[in-house]
Amino acid sequence: MLSFILYIVFTISYFLHLPARFPWLGEVRFDFIMMGATLLAVVFEGRGLLMARERTMKLFLLLIAYVIVTIPLVEWPGSVVRHGLEEYSKTALFFFFTVSIIDNERKLKVFMLVFIACQLIRVAEPAYLHVTEGYWGDVAYSHKDEDLKSLLRLSGAPNDVVNPNQLAWVIVGTVPFLYYLLWRMGGAMNRLLFLAPLPLLIYALTLTGSRSGLLSLAVVILSIVLMGRNRFKRAALLAVVLLPLAVFVTGQVSPELAERYSSLISSEAAGRDTVIGRVESVQKTFSTFLNRPIVGHGLGTSKEVSANFMSGRAQRAHNLYVEILQEIGLMGLVIFGLFVAAAFKCLSAAKRAFAGSEASFLPMLATAIQVWMIMDLFYSLSCFGLSSWEWYLFGGLATVCLTLAGERANEARSAQAAQGRAVLSVQGGKAV
Repeated sequence: MLSFILYIVFTISYFLHLPARFPWLGEVRFDFIMMGATLLAVVFEGRGLLMARERTMKLFLLLIAYVIVTIPLVEWPGSVVRHGLEEYSKTALFFFFTVSIIDNERKLKVFMLVFIACQLIRVAEPAYLHVTEGYWGDVAYSHKDEDLKSLLRLSGAPNDVVNPNQLAWVIVGTVPFLYYLLWRMGGAMNRLLFLAPLPLLIYALTLTGSRSGLLSLAVVILSIVLMGRNRFKRAALLAVVLLPLAVFVTGQVSPELAERYSSLISSEAAGRDTVIGRVESVQKTFSTFLNRPIVGHGLGTSKEVSANFMSGRAQRAHNLYVEILQEIGLMGLVIFGLFVAAAFKCLSAAKRAFAGSEASFLPMLATAIQVWMIMDLFYSLSCFGLSSWEWYLFGGLATVCLTLAGERANEARSAQAAQGRAVLSVQGGKAV
């Protein structure tokens, strides 16, 4: 139980950036202390690699081993050791902690409650600051008719690390969990809790000016509609709930933000040049991986690749797939792709184990994670993420879902077998 408590504290600190809010926590490197304490608790409690039999765990360990073994072969091994491994270890431990610590449904429910609450706080805080203090956090520049135009955009709160596009991603990524774990679970209170934060989420999303976030929301809605049965009913429900909210919220948006969103389809709108620039940037960065196509330049070196082989500007590739090719090469991309596919299959298998009782927590969570994965595979076309937390946390949750579903199925079979033996015993007694 100690390891679970420590993991919850680490999760809260990581997502709400407690060391940034309380400088003394930053001075003692609180997140790393919590990582170490949680790891020690896992070892002392004898948990270890409890899920090593699952394909996701094997591929996760293979990816880590590949990164370490190929260090001498990459372009900048020193950068991997000094920077890449430190950042990666903090996020990759989400997988290890999740599969080692969350071993029952009660812990899983508590963890998901904490995780969703953290994401809602990350959205509510900058939105509140915007309403009360006029906070924006970021500005975008674009050209229209040869004039340079600026646009204020909502980013994460001052103590957060997310830019406007990433804040939009946090918002959109929360929607599947709210929908499946509240609305689809049924009950008036659950559905009220689902509806309550929607105006805030949509309002904050529009303020980010994130076109990729808006398209990702469309992917989430489409995925929800296509997943499972009653597609027409689900589409009608989402339309009834979301359209009035969207009409109301967009009526509050400034003309400058409205024009930015219209640049997705209009070649005359301000911001269209940044759309074209993003596409051209991906094309340019894609060619940089050819310098080290098999093993890459090294974990965490995407900025160095851009600075040395492209424009001289040190920035990460705005595309997960290009980032992977740059850093860990074609072999790394294959391993990462197999890991993601294995996680998706875990979730499908967990749902099959609950055939006939789809409205319970585990299959609903499994479906929510699948929708999130589909969304993020799309969103990753315009953002990095190899050393980010998301794939490792949700890969771990997928593994836990399958393991718990298997345990539930075994319990059901054991109960059925016991009932069968009892019936035979009664019949045998009557025969005597």
